[in-house]
Amino acid sequence: MLIRLCYASTRVEGDKNLIEDLDDILTTARRFNQNHQIFGVLYYADGQFFQCLEGEQVVLNALFKNIMADPRHQQVVRFNDQEIQRVHFSKWSMKYVKDTTRISRFFAKCDLAKFQPDLLDENQRADFISLLLKINK
Repeated sequence: MLIRLCYASTRVEGDKNLIEDLDDILTTARRFNQNHQIFGVLYYADGQFFQCLEGEQVVLNALFKNIMADPRHQQVVRFNDQEIQRVHFSKWSMKYVKDTTRISRFFAKCDLAKFQPDLLDENQRADFISLLLKINK
């Protein structure tokens, strides 16, 4: 069964700077995801990660266990999985979105002063995912 798995987490600062952490995460994710038919998007701002993954449920559940064990993440919030009929992020093994202006405006419209994906309700989260799909197509 195909699902969409989304989560938010807080970045733990370690030995590496933010750019090195993001580069490591994206390089590893792209390689792993391509080999396991996983597609998705990653966004980072204000110390928070948001990732949306699409693929087979069994594979994503195993991957999420690895994410939970990753020392770069804390306060991980997994949102309700959604069964999907098709993959929406099929062009990206792991898309990284950099457009902070449009995303900042979106969060301001949601009455949030900064990027806090864990505070979005289900409808706002769906709108946010749609925005991520549109950016940098």
